[in-house]
Amino acid sequence: MRVIIRSVLAVAVALASVVALALAWTAATAVQLAATALIMGGSDDPLAPPKNQPDYINPYLSNAVNIFINPAAAVPSGADGGPIQPADGDVYAVLYPAEFFPVFGSETFGASVREGRQNLNDCARGSVQCIYNDDPAIDFGPPVAPPVPGEDLVIFGFSQSAVVASLVKRDLIENPREGDGVTSMFLLANPMRPNGGILVLGPQGFTIPLLDIPFYGATPTNSCEVGDCIATIDVATQYDPLGGDSPSSLNMLAIINALVGAALNHGNTQYADFADAVYQGSYGDTDYYLLPAKRLPILTPFSLFVPSPILTALDAPLRAAIEGAYHRDINPGVPVGLTWTSLLPFHDPVRTIINILRAIPVGLDDAIAELTGDPDFRPFGTTPVTSPYGVGGPDLPPPPEDGVGLMATRGTSDDGFGDDDAAGDDDGLDDLKDDLKDDLKDEETGAVEDPDPVITETGLPKVRGPIEFESAVEEDDDPDGEESTTPVSGTQEPDPEPSDTESDADGDPAGE
Repeated sequence: MRVIIRSVLAVAVALASVVALALAWTAATAVQLAATALIMGGSDDPLAPPKNQPDYINPYLSNAVNIFINPAAAVPSGADGGPIQPADGDVYAVLYPAEFFPVFGSETFGASVREGRQNLNDCARGSVQCIYNDDPAIDFGPPVAPPVPGEDLVIFGFSQSAVVASLVKRDLIENPREGDGVTSMFLLANPMRPNGGILVLGPQGFTIPLLDIPFYGATPTNSCEVGDCIATIDVATQYDPLGGDSPSSLNMLAIINALVGAALNHGNTQYADFADAVYQGSYGDTDYYLLPAKRLPILTPFSLFVPSPILTALDAPLRAAIEGAYHRDINPGVPVGLTWTSLLPFHDPVRTIINILRAIPVGLDDAIAELTGDPDFRPFGTTPVTSPYGVGGPDLPPPPEDGVGLMATRGTSDDGFGDDDAAGDDDGLDDLKDDLKDDLKDEETGAVEDPDPVITETGLPKVRGPIEFESAVEEDDDPDGEESTTPVSGTQEPDPEPSDTESDADGDPAGE
C-alpha cells in the first residue's frame, strides 16, 4: 500500500510539474508574442505613394511578417540572445526616401540612408518625430500613434533598409533606447553582412565620390557582449553581391556571375521564403541563413534555348571555379574585406583547381541522372553534392537543436492581412514623404547622441555552428604539408576589424 501511495504521489507531482511548465511556457509565449514590427522597404520602395500603392505595400508587409519574421522566430537559434521575436503587435511601414542616385530618384545612397537612419531611430526610441505610413487602406490597420518607449520591437530591413537597420543597431548598442523593451532584427539581402557584404569589402569610412556610397563596415554582432542583446537573423541569396554574397577576388567568372545574380535575384529576394533558407552558422547575436542557388545565375539565361542536362553538366565545374572567389570556410559573421589573395582569381588556387577537376565527372553524372530520370544512374561513380558551395566546398553546419526558439507563433497564414483594394490617400502621403525629407535634411545631428562608453572591454562574440572545409586534398597529399581541414571557430579568425562599438566613420544618424 505504501508503495502504491508513493507511486500515486510521484505521478501527481509529475503531472503538476508538467502543468506548471506548460503554464510558464504559455506565459513566456504570451510575452514573446507582443513585439511591434518596424518594417522598411528596399531601394526604390519607400512604402508610400506615389511610388508604392497599397496593392504593393500590403503584400510586402504581409511577407515581412508571415514569410520571414515569424517563421524565423519559431526555429531554434544558435546565437546569443536568440531567437528573434515574432511580430504580433502593431505593424509600422516606416518611411524613408529609398533612393539611389543615379539609378533611383535624385538623392544619393548615402543621403537616403542617413535620413532613414534618423527616422528609424526616432521610431525605435518612441519619438513623436517617427514618420510612418498611416494610410487607412493598409490592410492590418495602421497604428494611430508612433511606438511608445519601452515597447518590444522587431525591425525588418531589406537591401538598402538593411543598411539602415544595421546602422541603427550600431546606434542602439552605443546608446540603448529607454525602458526594458527587447529589440530584435531581421535583415534580408544585407549589403553590410560581415562576410560577403559589398559595403564591407572597401576600407571602412571611405566614400565613393560623386555617388556618395560609404563603406560602412560590418553589421555589429556583439550586442550581447556590451549590453542588451539584439538578436538578429541575416538572410542572403547566394551569388547576390548587393545582398550579402559578393565575391572577393579578381575572378572574372565569379564577377560576371555575381552581376547576373544581382540583376536576376536581388530584387526578387523580397518574394523568397524563409522556409527555403539553409542555416550557415551563428556568430555573436546573429544567425545566418542562405537561399541557395540551384543553378548558377550565369547559366540561367541560357535555359531559354539550351537543354537543362547540358547546363547541369556545366554547373558543377563552373561552380567550383566561382566558389574559389569566396571565403566559404570563414563564418559569415566574421568581417572579411579585401586581402592580398583578392588579387588572384582564386583565394586558394591549388585547392580550387583540384575541385574543378573533380567537378567535371560530377557534372556529367548529374546531367546523365537528370536526362535518364534515374537519380541513382551515375556511370562515373560520383556522389551527388549536397553543399550549395559545390564540389570541395564546406558542408553546412547542422541547424541548432537546443530547443531555444521553439515558441509557437500565432496567425502565420493571414493575421488580418487581406487583399483590400481600397485606394490610399496619395496626397496625404506625398505630404508625409515631403515632410520626412524636409525635417531630416534640416535636422542637425539628431536624436541619437554618442554616449559615453559604459564598457571599456569588448568581449569576443560567441561562435556556434562552425564551418569545416571538406578538402579535396588528403592530409598526406597536401602540397604545403599542412592540414587541409580547417574548422572555423571563435579562435580562428582573420585579423580583427575595428570594434562594432566604436563610432563608425559616418558618425551619428545625421552626421555622415
